[in-house]
Parts: sequence; C-alpha cells; structure tokens
Amino acid sequence: MKTIQGKMFVAFGLTILLAIIVIAYSSYYSSAKVIERNATSYISDRIQGANDNLQSMVEEADNVAKSIVIRDLIHQSLVSHTEAPTLEWFQEKKAVEEFLGSMAAFKNYVRQITVIGQGDVVFYTGYRAGNSEFVASLWRDPQIRENRRHLLFDPSGSGRIMLVRPVLSSGDLIGLCIVDFDPNLIRQVYEIEPLSETVVSVIDESGSIMYDSRTERIGSRLEDRQLLTLLAGVDPGKWKSSKVSMDNRPYLAVLSRSAYTGWATVTMVPLSVLLSEVKGIGSQILTMTVIVLAAVLLVSIFLSKQITKNIKRLHSAMRLVREGHMNARPRIKIDDEIGQLSDMFVSMMDHLQELLHKVKTQERERREAEYRALQAQIKPHFLYNTLNTIKYLARIQHAPNIEEISGSLIELMRFAIDPQREMIAVREELEQVDRYVRIQRYKFLDRITVNVKAEEEVLDCLIPKLIVQPIVENAMNHGLGTTDREGTVSIRIYSDGPLQLKLSVTDDGTGMDSATLERINSCDHDKSIDLSRTGGIGLSNIRERLQLAYGEPYGLSIYSQPGVFTTVEMTIPQVRRRNGIATQGYIRG
Repeated sequence: MKTIQGKMFVAFGLTILLAIIVIAYSSYYSSAKVIERNATSYISDRIQGANDNLQSMVEEADNVAKSIVIRDLIHQSLVSHTEAPTLEWFQEKKAVEEFLGSMAAFKNYVRQITVIGQGDVVFYTGYRAGNSEFVASLWRDPQIRENRRHLLFDPSGSGRIMLVRPVLSSGDLIGLCIVDFDPNLIRQVYEIEPLSETVVSVIDESGSIMYDSRTERIGSRLEDRQLLTLLAGVDPGKWKSSKVSMDNRPYLAVLSRSAYTGWATVTMVPLSVLLSEVKGIGSQILTMTVIVLAAVLLVSIFLSKQITKNIKRLHSAMRLVREGHMNARPRIKIDDEIGQLSDMFVSMMDHLQELLHKVKTQERERREAEYRALQAQIKPHFLYNTLNTIKYLARIQHAPNIEEISGSLIELMRFAIDPQREMIAVREELEQVDRYVRIQRYKFLDRITVNVKAEEEVLDCLIPKLIVQPIVENAMNHGLGTTDREGTVSIRIYSDGPLQLKLSVTDDGTGMDSATLERINSCDHDKSIDLSRTGGIGLSNIRERLQLAYGEPYGLSIYSQPGVFTTVEMTIPQVRRRNGIATQGYIRG
C-alpha cells in the first residue's frame, strides 16, 4: 500500500488498536453485566425482605382487628342506644377506648384504632383524624361487608394506609374497625436505596402511588406506560428486571409484586451511577491506548523521514502562494497521498486563477452596468425638467388647461421615480388617482365620473404605491373609453375586520366575458398571452407585486358581467406606522 496512512499506521498501529478495542469492549461489557446482575439480585432480596417485614406487621394488625370485631363489648356499644352526654354513655365510651388502647399498646407502627358504628357512634385511640368522606364511602362499598381483611390506601390528604375489618352481627354490618398505620411505615420499610439517586416506588392494586422516594409523587397515579406494561407481566410473589428510560435517562428497573398485599414495588437505579465503578476500567484502557499510540508515533516518525522532502516541497509552494506568487507549483512525482495532495493543490490553484480572472471580468462589467444605469437616470429627470418648462410656458401664455395637465403629470412622475418610497399611505395613493383623473378629464370631456369612498380610519394605512391608479386607468381606457356614453368609476376602500384592507375599483362599462377573464387570470402561468387589449398587463403586474409583498392569501380578484360592470378587488393586510415603524396585522406563511 502506497498511502501515507498505510506506511505509518497500518502495519503497527491498526492491529494493536483493534486488539485493544476488542479486549476493552469485552471487559467493559462483562463487568457491566456482572454489576447489573448483582444489583438486581441485591435489590430483589431487599424488596423481598421489606415485603416480609410489612407482611408480619399487617398480619399482627389484622389479628388485633379480629380480636376487636368479635369482642362483646364492641358489639354491645355499637348497638347501644345510650345517648350522650350521660354517665352511662361516658362509662361505655371509656371502657371501649381503654380496650382499644390496650390493643394498640407496644405497636409503634399503629397510629390509631377506630371503631365506627351507625350514625355518630365513634370510638378511637389517640386523637380523631381521617377523611370523613373516605370513611363514609366504606359504608357504601359492598365488598367491605365481606368478613376478611381489607388493606386500603387513601390518596387524599397525607395518604393513609389502613386495615379495615367489618363488625358483623348475625350477618348484618353494624360497624367498622379501622387500624391506621403510621404514615412513615412504608417509608421505613421500603427505604432500601442501595445507591445514590435510586428511585423506590410502592403502588397499590388500583395504581395509586403509596410511597415514592420523590415525595411529590405520593398520592398520584402511576402514568408511565413502560412501567405499567412491565408491572402487568409481574405475577404475585415474583420479580423481574428491565432497562427503562425516564426523563431521557436510562435506568435499571427491578419490579416485584407482593403475594400477600398485592402491592407492587418498583426500584430504579440510574445506569450511570450503577456503572460508575466500571469507569476505572475505562481509565486503564485509555492509559494503555495512549502508551500504544506513543509507540506507534515513534515508529511513524522514523518512517516519515522518507517522505519529508515531498511534504517540504508542498509546504514551500503553499508559502509562495500565500505571499502572492500565484503561479508557484510543487514538483512532486509520486503516487502516495502527498502526490495526490500535490495534484489537488495544483488543480485548485489553476481553478482559483480562473475564478480570479472571472471575478475581475464580472467586476468590470458591473461597473459598466452601473455607469449605464446612472446615464439612464438622466432621461426621466430630463423629461421631468422639460415638463416643468412646459408648465411655466403655459402659465405665462395663460393656458390653464395645459398648466394643469403638465402639473399633474409632473407630480405623477415625481411620485413614480422616487425610489425611496415603495410603501405610501392610502390618502397619497388617492391623490395620485386624482391627478391622473384631472389629466384624463380633458380626453373624455367630463363624460366619466369618478367616485371615491374611503373610510377615514384606513386613510393612514400603508400600501404599495401605484396599485389603485393603474386599475383606474384600465377602467377608464378599456371599460369606458371604448364607448361614447357616460360612465362611472367607483373606488371603495374599507377595512375587512381588524387585520385586512379591501380596495375595489368598479366601472359600469363594457365588462368582460368569461373567456377574457380566464385569459387574464391565466397570465401568471403563461407569459406569452397578449393582454394589451384588455389591460391585463397592469393587472398582472399588480397581482405579482402583491404576491411578492404579502404572499398567500392576499392578492387580486376580478369580477365582471358583459355590458354591465367590471370590479377589481384587492385584499391586503392592514399596515400602519407606529412610532416610525410599520406594523402589519398578519403573519406571512
């Protein structure tokens, strides 16, 4: 192989580097798998221990509840009709609550024991607390009448965990025994975080989160679809592990479900934390790689002496080019990468010289075009000055009609050739229309009447200049100019809602048939269509200007009926000048 890379690295570096990469990847992958397997086993053992610990406490609390619900004292007190406050009622209440207190003694995981009967019959240890609405819902639950343990979670408030057993007399529900567990019980049992940033969640059978190391999630429902899918496949008394993503971060999730309570436990450990110990292996691999690369570099330096002379030649040629000697070329006649690079450099310099020559030619042509443009600007100014002379002579010779025509034409020309004002107010456009109409009045001998109706609030809206005057010109020349009868041109400008502006020009002249209308509307697609007889050239120009200025859905529409009328309607956004800045009421797509 004749390439520089082949001479320097293929024989020595590539083989060694590939071997290191394979060994490093295998070591890293094996270590990661061992750590994941050990972490899964450790977490599952801790969860199983927590489940067993919780089960023993729940079983003990259930035995207490069984003893309470079969006690004659409890049955008699629940069906007693002793009214409060009487001595008998007080003695009865004291006896029941002392019994409940003795049952709860030495059980620090029990917060309170409550016995509830029909009406306001309530006996409890400690202080009375809880969600009355939740307790009331227990009476309406048909399952609560089943003579068994009911382990419930109330997500409202602080999230109570309670064991409920019905008090039955001859098969009838006469009360409920509720054992409230300490709110910190779940946290104390399942606080098994093996590593930092580990997330532990306990979910009941209905999907409510009973405990989460992120306390803000306690009481909410589990919404994560990944975890819901995984939990659906975990059988009671079993566990499984999987990798999941949460907040764009990968986790190792260990999921289990208690066969006794039916609750699911989800433990998630960030893989970045779990595999932090593997980073040491990565550091060793990096050190080894640096050592190998250093050895390869030493060998490469020795070999590079054989090709240094050609590199120096290429470098010398590049330095000469940088200094301005554009004809400098290296003389390298080999087939390795240096030779290929030399050929590319020569080709690039030849192409660059061609581009420089082309740029100089284009610059000369641009200056010539600017010179011609400056000369062309003299022509309209010459015509403008000539018209001023005609106006002055007309005034001296007392020819007011010529003076009026030339004056109006002067203003129209001044307005048209001003390159600094592409957007003007509506009132200025109407002034230009008025000047044009004054000129045409002498041609049509006042047989054409022009009516203007413009809302006062739109007169200061900004529009592209010369979009109304050409349409009025078409109406007078093509709509009414081909007949000898009197006619009317109506101009209407109004706001169409808070964002759009409507400008319409209507004449009651000859109108247009459907074929002519179709030909005018097709002029944007077929530039070869002759529109000079219908005035379509000016309309096409205006339509194209509006499209370029505003885009969809703004533009120009034409409506006509032969012998009756022709209406040209323009729809544009309302643009106003506020604090010297033009603001418009639309968003261009």
